[in-house]
Amino acid sequence: MGGAVLLDRRSKPSTLTPEGRRVLESCRQVLKAMAELKLNALGGPLSGEIRLGIAHGLAERALDGPIDALRQRFPSIRPRVISHWTTWLIEQVRNGTLDCAVGLVADDSTVPSSIHSTAIGIERIVVVAASEAVISSPKRCLSLRDLAGSDWILNPQGCGYRDAIQRAFDQTSIPLRIVAEVFGHDLQLSLVSRGAGLGLVPRRHINNSPYRRRLRVLKLTDFDFQVAIAMLHGGTLGRLAPVIEHFQSALRTDAEGNANGASLRS
Repeated sequence: MGGAVLLDRRSKPSTLTPEGRRVLESCRQVLKAMAELKLNALGGPLSGEIRLGIAHGLAERALDGPIDALRQRFPSIRPRVISHWTTWLIEQVRNGTLDCAVGLVADDSTVPSSIHSTAIGIERIVVVAASEAVISSPKRCLSLRDLAGSDWILNPQGCGYRDAIQRAFDQTSIPLRIVAEVFGHDLQLSLVSRGAGLGLVPRRHINNSPYRRRLRVLKLTDFDFQVAIAMLHGGTLGRLAPVIEHFQSALRTDAEGNANGASLRS
C-alpha cells in the first residue's frame, strides 16, 4: 500500500487508521462488484438479499405497504431490514454494509458526496402540547422564550429532531428541560396529552393519533423545522438497481396517495 499505515497498533486490540478504513471500504466495493459479475454471468431472475436501512421515524410506514410491494414484485429477493438513526445508516451505506437506506435528512451537508440522495417527501416536525396546557404567553404565535421552564418529552440522544430543538434552545441561551427520553411517538403523545410536558413529533403522527383531540400544535416564530425523507445509496447499484428503484417508487406512491395530511409529505 505504498507505505500507508492501516492499523493503529498503539491500541489493544489494534484498530484501523483513517487510511485503513478507506482501504477497507474500497475492498468491500471490489468484493461487491465481483459478486455482481458472478450473478450477472449466471443470468436468470433477480435473487438473493437486499440490505435495507430505515430511519427510526419511518419504520412503521416503510415496513407496511412499500416493503410488501417490493416482495410482491421481486419474490426471490429477501429484504434484510435494520432500523436506526439516520446518521448511523448513512455511515453503513457509505462503508457498504447496507445497500440502501431511507433516512431523514435535515441538511444536505450531512450526506457524504459518495452517497446518492433522492428526496421522496418532506416530514414536518411540530411542537405539541396538551390541549389544556397553560402557556405563559397569551400570544397566538409563541417564541422559544415563551416555553422557558417547560418540561419536554423527546426521543433519546441520536435523534435529529432532538438535536434541532437543543440547538435552537442553546442559541437563545435557554435550558432545555427534558423529563422523559422515550422511543415511540404514540407513547410520547400519550404523555403529552396527559400534561406531562411538550413533545416534538412529525405532524402526521398527530393527525393519526387517538389522542389528537387532547393535543394542540404550538406555532413558534423562531422554530420551523422540517426534514427531507430521502433514499440513500452508493454510486453504483448494480443488479439491485431495479429493486431499489421499485422500493423508492412504492414509498413515493404511499406518500402521494395518502389523504388528509397523513402521508409522508404531510
